[in-house]
Amino acid sequence: LKTTLASSGLLLPELSALFAYLGKNVSYLNLRKKVVNDNILSKPSIQSSQVIWGKLSARYKFNEKDNLFQNWLKLITQSEGYDLAQLAILRWAQFDLLLRFMWREVYLLSRNSESPVQSKNIIDFIHSIKGHSTPKRFFLDCSENVQTRIAQHFLLILRDCGAAKGKKNKTFSILPVGENASRYAVRLAKYDSPGSNEILDHWALRWWGDSPTKADDIIRKVEYDS
Repeated sequence: LKTTLASSGLLLPELSALFAYLGKNVSYLNLRKKVVNDNILSKPSIQSSQVIWGKLSARYKFNEKDNLFQNWLKLITQSEGYDLAQLAILRWAQFDLLLRFMWREVYLLSRNSESPVQSKNIIDFIHSIKGHSTPKRFFLDCSENVQTRIAQHFLLILRDCGAAKGKKNKTFSILPVGENASRYAVRLAKYDSPGSNEILDHWALRWWGDSPTKADDIIRKVEYDS
């Protein structure tokens, strides 16, 4: 909770270009070399190449010693469109409690609303939520300007992954879960809760539907595909 939602969203153009260029044979060292030294993302200077590498590696925790990262890397090189976006947001949400809070309390609870969604709607909605969870306190303790920016950035993230449509007024939609996003969600849940009966309550499996039934459907789908 020491950082707010990032203003540049999921960085999908950069992710798509990077992995489309590298294909399936990719390593951590090769990633950095291509972005910083070879400038495959066509940035105007070495400094801007270093900046975008810093954003990507910080947002998605590029770490060659992390088995989950290696699994994510393998899956994302095989993904495109919403599946790639869903993989990106799942990886980001692993390390960002505020993003998980916003997704659960704003997207999952508001997606059936017929009213258009703006940043002010989100702020008013969070003000009305009962309870005092840490993410809510973090959000409400911020200045009004920061609250607005966080809400705007969250709407940008929802747009990037196809969950929100529209320019000024956003409407939410229910998304099918991508094939590789499903696999990563199951891998993440099993990593966090090995052998546990609580796996159906894991946030990554309830990310798209917030119910044990939805979580079980994702597990069954992955096991069937495997």
